[in-house]
Amino acid sequence: MKKLMALTAMALAASMSLTALASETELPSADVAEQGYDFYEDAVSYNDIREDLGAIPKLDGTVTLGMCTKTFENEFWRMQKEGAETAAKNFQDAGYDLTVDVRGAQTETDEEGQLTLLMDMVNKGYNGILVSGISEANLVPGMEAAIEAGIDLTTVMDAFTPYASTTVGAWHYQAGVQGAEWIYNTIGEEGKVACITGLSQATAAQARTQGFNDFFEDKENIEVVAVQNGDWDRQKAYDITETLLQQYPDLGGIYCNNDTMAMGALEAVVAADSDCVIVGTDGTSEALESIKAGELDATVDFFPNVMAQIGVEMQIRKLAGEEVPKVIYAPQSIRDASNVEQS
Repeated sequence: MKKLMALTAMALAASMSLTALASETELPSADVAEQGYDFYEDAVSYNDIREDLGAIPKLDGTVTLGMCTKTFENEFWRMQKEGAETAAKNFQDAGYDLTVDVRGAQTETDEEGQLTLLMDMVNKGYNGILVSGISEANLVPGMEAAIEAGIDLTTVMDAFTPYASTTVGAWHYQAGVQGAEWIYNTIGEEGKVACITGLSQATAAQARTQGFNDFFEDKENIEVVAVQNGDWDRQKAYDITETLLQQYPDLGGIYCNNDTMAMGALEAVVAADSDCVIVGTDGTSEALESIKAGELDATVDFFPNVMAQIGVEMQIRKLAGEEVPKVIYAPQSIRDASNVEQS
């Protein structure tokens, strides 16, 4: 208990702006923090650099990677786990002596527990660690300990941190734009729209919401009637949508920061017999199956399984001495009835 309390105190002390912190220290991705992950001028798309990267170098000896991620209650993070494990098997089949230890927090808000997982990986001296922080600050003490121990870090998806030398993830801002644009075109470029956001402290939620708001900023025939916090939670999204439909029976569309909330919003739309369209984010199997069934309208698919495999690949390349880009946007696209059957 005392150890957990100490870790909590450390995490609270780390809650200062990471952008300010990065400017005062020589952190691996300080320049990315200054510009913003979603706006980094040297960011690249994995599809654009894939061929240029060439073959993945062999590693000598036994290599153990950690992956400290979010709760497996959320299918997105289970899919990331599966992707990392697939990557490990592929490397093993190719002759690498590689182990990937994937562990997730208990809940979406288990910041203390997630930090404890990371500290354990650092204390065990893993060769590299992939991190997906619940917030931008909760893993700071563990990441500081990793850097002090000479352990390289790769962020996979959430949340960007200047402590990681590479971030492989979605272009969150663009996801918000993609979701908003799909709604805009589908409802005939006019009407009322809303956004249900994730945890307020989550950088991914902030960027996706900003993309949504920026897209509609100059659309004269669109009224953004609400931007409300759903904390990544299905029931909260249901409750928010139920209230919105009572206030605005003619609501045209809702963009949700993740698919879990999109499914909750969809349930409320069905219960209200509304024509409001729902767009999620992540590309979970539940969302894709719902689109196939003619229920959910669309999702911004981040292909989480593939993203995790790219993250493991980049960590291996760095351990082999290669220099890889600091920000790599993984593949993402809108999935709806027109393309959901495509693999």
